[in-house]
Amino acid sequence: MHKKDPPPAESPPTPPTPRQKVLVHAAYPLWRKQTLLTVARVKELQDEGHDVLLSYCNSKAGTCAANYAGNPVACWVCRNRVRSTAQALGVRAVPLATDDAMIARTPALNFSEKKGLVEGVQSGITSAFRTFARDTNANQIISRIKRKYFDTTSRLLRSFKLLVSQEQPTRVEVFNGRHACSRFSLIVARGRDLPFNTLEATTRQKPIVFAGHTAHDRLAMQRRILQHDANLQIADDYYARRRQPRSNKFARKHAPNFAPPAAGQFVKKVSIFLSSQDEFESLGKDWKSPFLDYAPIIQEACQQYPEYLFCIRFHPNQADITGDIITPFQGIADLPNTHVYYPTDDANTYTLIEWSDLVVTFGSTVTVEACWMHKPVIMLGPSFFDQLDVSYNPGSRGEFLQLLGQDLALKERQNAARFACFGELDGDPMKYVHHDGRTIRAQGFHIFRPWLAQLARTTDDVFCNAVKKWAGYRTQKKRRAA
Repeated sequence: MHKKDPPPAESPPTPPTPRQKVLVHAAYPLWRKQTLLTVARVKELQDEGHDVLLSYCNSKAGTCAANYAGNPVACWVCRNRVRSTAQALGVRAVPLATDDAMIARTPALNFSEKKGLVEGVQSGITSAFRTFARDTNANQIISRIKRKYFDTTSRLLRSFKLLVSQEQPTRVEVFNGRHACSRFSLIVARGRDLPFNTLEATTRQKPIVFAGHTAHDRLAMQRRILQHDANLQIADDYYARRRQPRSNKFARKHAPNFAPPAAGQFVKKVSIFLSSQDEFESLGKDWKSPFLDYAPIIQEACQQYPEYLFCIRFHPNQADITGDIITPFQGIADLPNTHVYYPTDDANTYTLIEWSDLVVTFGSTVTVEACWMHKPVIMLGPSFFDQLDVSYNPGSRGEFLQLLGQDLALKERQNAARFACFGELDGDPMKYVHHDGRTIRAQGFHIFRPWLAQLARTTDDVFCNAVKKWAGYRTQKKRRAA
């Protein structure tokens, strides 16, 4: 008689998540997506049993990334939007004071804190006004906005330090972390050795939570990318969709009948794709590139290899940069072995890649796209792809020129596939938001008077566009005078 097998041992129950005090900062209450994900995250943390505290800016006429005009009505909408939403959810909301009385009872910022905040302020200014740091002080309006933005966020930083000292949270969370509006909370967290998370939305509009880093930490982001499987079918669909005008706003500007120049007597065809310099400059010192000054590098390459035909493609996003990016390329355009396509030209990026024997990029997504299209790629400067082994990454101008003269082997496409899978699949689902096929929607909660926030945001957009146009007009006037 056989003995019965003993019943399988039951798995031990999963221990509950230890209760923590989590301080979430509502950094961008006038922006819809940012507010939805912040509030959804707060509700999830509540459900997990954590003690959640929501901080928000209590400025009366502060300058920030959503209110560069310093409009007091926008500040009123912002304060009440957070306060009313938090009250409806039963969340304890704490205003961050920015008045002189708070300043009088808090210590001054140290050098490191000021430096980090200046980078966050410049990041916001660069993104909003499409101007480089070197040009900021040349424009009195933008320079004044920058000073007011620093003043507002330095007060918020001091107030946040005081709140952290009083409440002793075990973790800090905030959306994004790049602009000074959200960066100051991470400056405090790092200064206190507090764990932090940042919230974001993927390109597919899925919520995503980054533990201990921001969406602009390129090394951490690439570690996450490499965790994905290299699904070739998903990647093929992803890169095919990138070429479609309905899926890629830049592809809408491509001429369908664009024809690259005839190569004639040239021995190699090289396409060089520029990136929008202000976007990289806005990411801070970790993205500092030895190749940021594009024109001299490209001119030297074109002159050193007269037997090559070079096509230089400006990024369409460079069209409304307020600085003069065209004049440095006038000498290059006059060379007999070059064709220059400016930001408003309708040259087809993908036709140029197919035409090329070699592709050179300055960190744009063309890097992985060209790798996927079986082209050798030289990438100049840091990017979200510099650890993926999809390109050759020289560290100096000399190394670049040397690589340019070689017949480079193709790189494997697996990591280009992983990047595509990251873009298609990554995310951290939140039960209080969903995607309706068009945009992110709240699920189970309501944000206070969304139309008021939209009105305030639109008003500030009008202000920022007027400042940009004025700055661009002055740049063009100076260029014509020269």
